[in-house]
Amino acid sequence: MVSVQLSLPLTQARLRLRAHAYSSGRSITDISQEVVDRRLRLDHHGNGTPPTVVDKD
Repeated sequence: MVSVQLSLPLTQARLRLRAHAYSSGRSITDISQEVVDRRLRLDHHGNGTPPTVVDKD
């Protein structure tokens, strides 16, 4: 998901996940689960932000 969101190769996306996990003091498993659950979206600067909620009405 990170690879597609940031248009990065898989190896770079994995590095972003690892870096975010390390900098936040959490496991890569926890960070990955948040991304999959759409509770976390990494940006191009490596910062994690909550996803934007779009009203579909």
